[in-house]
Formats: sequence, C-alpha cells, structure tokens
Amino acid sequence: MQVYKELKKGLLKDTSLALGVFDGVHAAHQKVIQEAVEKARRMNLISAVVTFSEHPRQLIYGITPNVITLLEDKLQFFRELEVDAAVVINFTEELAKMTAEQYLKNVLQECLGAKSITVGYNHKFGSDKRGTSDFLQEYGDRHNILINIVPPVKINEHTVSSTVIRGFIEAGDVASTREFLGKPFKVRGLVVEGKRLGRTIGFPTANLELAPSQILPLRGVYSGAVKLDGREYSSIINVGRRPTVGEFEKDLVEAHILNFDRDIYGETIEVIFLERIRDEKKFGSLEDLKRQIELDCEAAARNKSIL
Repeated sequence: MQVYKELKKGLLKDTSLALGVFDGVHAAHQKVIQEAVEKARRMNLISAVVTFSEHPRQLIYGITPNVITLLEDKLQFFRELEVDAAVVINFTEELAKMTAEQYLKNVLQECLGAKSITVGYNHKFGSDKRGTSDFLQEYGDRHNILINIVPPVKINEHTVSSTVIRGFIEAGDVASTREFLGKPFKVRGLVVEGKRLGRTIGFPTANLELAPSQILPLRGVYSGAVKLDGREYSSIINVGRRPTVGEFEKDLVEAHILNFDRDIYGETIEVIFLERIRDEKKFGSLEDLKRQIELDCEAAARNKSIL
C-alpha cells in the first residue's frame, strides 16, 4: 500500500475512494473500505482511503475526542483490508474553508482522480454544511462519479460508531469494544523505566509512554497480551494511578508479561486488552498486593482468547 501525505493535482488517477476519519477502523468503517475496494476491482480502479492526520475537530473547535487508533495502526488496518493507497490529509485552515463542491472538485477529482466515492450514511463535509449523502449523490450524477452510501451497521441493536466504542472503552467494557471494533482494543507505546517497584514483589512491569491523545480503558486490571517482535505473550495489564505505592498524577498503563524475563526498555510494544478482571484497589501492604497479583495472573493464564 502506498501512503501519500501531500496533496497535489494529478496525485492519483482513476480511483475508488473511501472517505472518513476512520478512528478505530471499526466494523462500520470496514464496510465502507471493503465496498471501495470491491468497486475498484470491479471497475479496474485504484482503491484509496482518504483520511486525516488529526481529527478535523481539533482545528475547528480546538478540542478533539481521545483517539481509539493511532495513525500508524490505522494504516496497518488499511493494508490488511487490501487497500492500494492511503491519502493522509493535513486538515488546514484552507481545507476547512472549502465548500462541499470545492472539496469534491479541487481535492477528490483534481488531486485524487475520483471515479467512485464510498462513505458512511452520516458522513458530512464542506464549510457550507452541504456535504451530505444527498448532495454527494447529486454531485456524482452530474459528474459521472459512482456514489456508494453504506447504511448503518448494527450490533445488539446499537449502531456501530466511534462514539459508542469510546463509551465502551471508558466503561472498561473491552469485550463489547472488541465486538464493535471487530478486533481487540490495543494501545501502542514505548517501554520506559519506572520505579521498579514491581520487581521488589516478583512482578516486573513494562510501563508505557503513550500518545497524550490515546483513549484509555476505565482504571482497573485486565487480562490481555503484549505483542512484541511479532509474538504475543499473555499478560495482566493495570490502568490507573497505583494507589498502593503512591498516587500518580495521571493514569498509567503497565503490563506484567507472564513467564517472561527479557529487558525490553526502549522497545515499542502493543498492549492488547481482552477481559476486565477487577477494579483498581488500594491494598494495605505490598504483601496483600502481591497475593492479589498472583490471583490476577491465574485469571489471565486461563484466558486463551488471544487475538
């Protein structure tokens, strides 16, 4: 898959485009992308996903929801969906001021050669608020562009959306998160040195340095996995402020990898959340904490549903 990060006229020609922020690349996003890929194959076009380096709300409102999926992981998911190209747009003031028609003409047609455009049912664009599915369909009819509007995807009577999934994550419901994403929720980060307190009780942890915008599950202990060098290792994961050993100013993510003794400081790992085990708790002593971690490890070892 080719990745483009700068727009220019004639960048791509004869494309089937999937448009969206695609935070999470969840089950509904996958439908949009798969439809664009299918149209590309049927019409002998290049399949391309058009997304943004940052959420457009950051520029428009000065705030953005915490992200489910970092850009690097989004691109990997696009590859797995067999997309030919990804266009990562920097959402600038100039872009924000474009009307719906200008965006379609100047960006999607002149830069990206759109012959087919696929969007979700609620996709909107353009400074004039005209960029709805009805407007897109009318524009496509006038300019001989095939328009595909993907209807809502529902699971257990809920419409799949990034907003709903963020709610599951923030509630610690990683099982529902997995169902709606179509894959386990994970975070990626650099392993940094902590206070090494885990080692003193026999449970060393990998402490992650995460992107500030990364959404985190509800504080607590989870069973899951750590992915390192292409391999997955059963783990228990703590999200929180470690109240037994002194409150930290912000929530931390740390993973104890079962039956693992390598030094991995400075390496980037993925931490995959599979099941919530318990709430975060302050223990009366390190010995009490150690006994509970032993029970947590037993619970994690029983969980065989790694990816």
